[in-house]
Amino acid sequence: MKIDSHMIKFRNSLVQIVPSYGCNITSLTLDRQSILDANTDPEKLASDYLCKSDFLAPFPNRVSDGKYTFQGKTYQLVTNEQERGHALHGFITQKKFSMTLESSDSDESVAVFQTEIKPDEFQGYPFYLQISTSFQLTTTRLTITMTGKNIGNTEAPYGVGWHPYLTVGKSINDCMLQIQARSVLETSKIKELIPTGKKLSNPFGTNKKLIGNAKFDTCFTDLESNTVIFENIELFMDNTMKYVQMYTPDDRQSIAIEPMSCAPDAFNNDMGRIALKPQQSVSHTFGLRII
Repeated sequence: MKIDSHMIKFRNSLVQIVPSYGCNITSLTLDRQSILDANTDPEKLASDYLCKSDFLAPFPNRVSDGKYTFQGKTYQLVTNEQERGHALHGFITQKKFSMTLESSDSDESVAVFQTEIKPDEFQGYPFYLQISTSFQLTTTRLTITMTGKNIGNTEAPYGVGWHPYLTVGKSINDCMLQIQARSVLETSKIKELIPTGKKLSNPFGTNKKLIGNAKFDTCFTDLESNTVIFENIELFMDNTMKYVQMYTPDDRQSIAIEPMSCAPDAFNNDMGRIALKPQQSVSHTFGLRII
């Protein structure tokens, strides 16, 4: 199975992107350090194994039962998270992007890719969006900007996120982590991983500490810092990204630290969900750097 890919290089850094799978990143090296656990196997990439490196739009995380109401109308999305019966992670992993710009100078290398979500393309989302994803690479940093524009005639519900798995080549049990968030979202015991609307105190705390045996499939919010530190890797985000989902896979060789513009089930609870007006665009910036 052959997949298309595009490499962006800057000095001792490179990022490998697969435009036909939503600009999924299959490799990221910053100043010779490989920091991403990604789906390099074409079969795992095609099956979206663990959603590694997925860009998430027009919603990140989940929509409960795949059902939501927007401006008085009820819609039913495909429930692709079969074990829980929810709609998961939006659609753009299924979209092919086209390059619209590529440049390089003494400061950085840049590439921009673009696609469209059409009104009749995905069940339960009859809205017309243009999505562009910009990659800016320097020696120690990858900065990503996702821009969504409503090119339809009606308002559209919208949110974004990213799903990178970070690794430093050893068990995360032996790694240090700091997330400066005051709160986590309580989730339902009946509808798994769907927020109840209640916030709880962050049980991990806000100081840097050893991960140890801690397990996460947790949404953090009330952020006191726009960064999350994992060993010598910093995930950074702008003020539009109000939520961070963290997930620890069973093999504990990496950790998913996912910046999100809205909460899980935002199409129902409105926590960060954007009502994008016709011709309105919104940008969200986030990325990774080594420190």
